[in-house]
Parts: sequence; structure tokens; C-alpha cells
Amino acid sequence: MMKKLMVLALLGFLFFVPRLVFGQEDTTVNIVDDIQFDLKSKVVNGDTLQVDLFVISYEKDPRDFRLNVFASTLVDGEGKSHMLHSVKMGRVLVLLSQRQNYLNYLLKQDVPVGITVKFSPLSAAMKKAKEMKLVFESLEEEGKFIEARIRF
Repeated sequence: MMKKLMVLALLGFLFFVPRLVFGQEDTTVNIVDDIQFDLKSKVVNGDTLQVDLFVISYEKDPRDFRLNVFASTLVDGEGKSHMLHSVKMGRVLVLLSQRQNYLNYLLKQDVPVGITVKFSPLSAAMKKAKEMKLVFESLEEEGKFIEARIRF
């Protein structure tokens, strides 16, 4: 009798454990407006913070991606926003000093594109920042801008 109970318990365990493991969801995936944002790296080099990301469009092929350069910021630990120095997406580079409002890029479906954002000069609070905010135009409504928050 004890042997049968052990076998039943083992079979029950083997049957239910895989369902629990495969049923888990990745909570680190950051998808906003059908675009996935993946953090590649965050590096402080002297007085410059460089954040490298990948963006992937899932729904529309091709998709116009319009990043609002002036609204995209680094958020420090105190909640203060700091403007970027430059942003590069693919081969398109926009410097804040150029006073260009938007970075426009054509995303192809399921093709990752690198984004490099630099912040300079850095303060002590900026070096400890835990989040960056990217503001871009909505796919559904032209002229409406939404934000993606990337946590470090």
C-alpha cells in the first residue's frame, strides 16, 4: 500500500511540475505600442553615460518610428529628468545641440535595431539613475506621443 502511494505521488509530481514551469511569464519584457525595448548595456565612461538598447517592431511592416528627442530623458533616483546629449538609431545620429525635435526611423517587422543614447556631462545623481524614458509617436494616433520606460 505504501509503495502504491509513493508511485502515485511521484506520478502526480511529474505530471504537475512541468505545467508550473512552462506557465511562467517573462516579466522583464518591455513592450509598448507593439515595440519591444531591450536593454543591452549601461556604461559610465568618465563624464558620459551610454545606454544601448534594441528595439523590435512586431505588428506593422514597415513602421515609422518617430522619437521625440527633447522629451526622452534620464530619470535619476530623485525623480528629476535630465536631457540626453545624443541619440543614434541605426546610422541616424541626432545631437541635442542640433535642436532637432525628432529622430525618424523606418522599422522593419521582427528586425532588431540598435539605439545608443548618451548623457553628458554627468552629475552624481545621474550616475545612479535607474530609469530612462523614451517618448515616441503612437502607431494608432498620429500626433499622440507615448513613453516607454526602460529600467536599468
